[in-house]
Amino acid sequence: MSENYYLESQSDSLKRSAKEELNKNWFVFYTAPRAEKIVEKELFLQGYDVFLPVTKTLRTWKNRQKKIIDQVLFPNYIFVNTEISELRKICQTPKVVTYIHCGGDPSMVNSKCIESIKGMLNLGQDIFLGSGFLEGENVRIIEGPLAGYEGILMKQKSKTRFGIQLNEINQTVFVDISTHCIEKIRLNPF
Repeated sequence: MSENYYLESQSDSLKRSAKEELNKNWFVFYTAPRAEKIVEKELFLQGYDVFLPVTKTLRTWKNRQKKIIDQVLFPNYIFVNTEISELRKICQTPKVVTYIHCGGDPSMVNSKCIESIKGMLNLGQDIFLGSGFLEGENVRIIEGPLAGYEGILMKQKSKTRFGIQLNEINQTVFVDISTHCIEKIRLNPF
């Protein structure tokens, strides 16, 4: 009998945990200048699921010394996967200015966008950032580690770039990709 109680208790716990995960969304927070890494560490220590996209960049200093540094992809922004009820508590964290909102409602980022940015970062290629919506075709990657992701196709100086747009912060992330790895998305007229 105690074994059944344990199994029921464990099952209830798993159901509760799954329900809590369903209520979580990715929210965007605005931080104080150059405080993204501090905020990431603090929120992680508080138990939050935090995503701070960082790239490796070759930096040349005034004395011509070159060094590879970690550079935040979206300056002053950090992403947190949490429940809407936690937003005010997170805003009380030092160096967090506010959460991004539109019309009074908090802006949420699709988890597929977060996963695709993580996938781009894992490719180990240079990543480029563009502001606003750039004209181009809507495409889907059909081959490689980013297969299935949809975004915007941009061509610049014989390079083909694939972009994922984050409307919530008016930014687009780009990565170079071969044209044989993509297909045009046919828009349904209905």
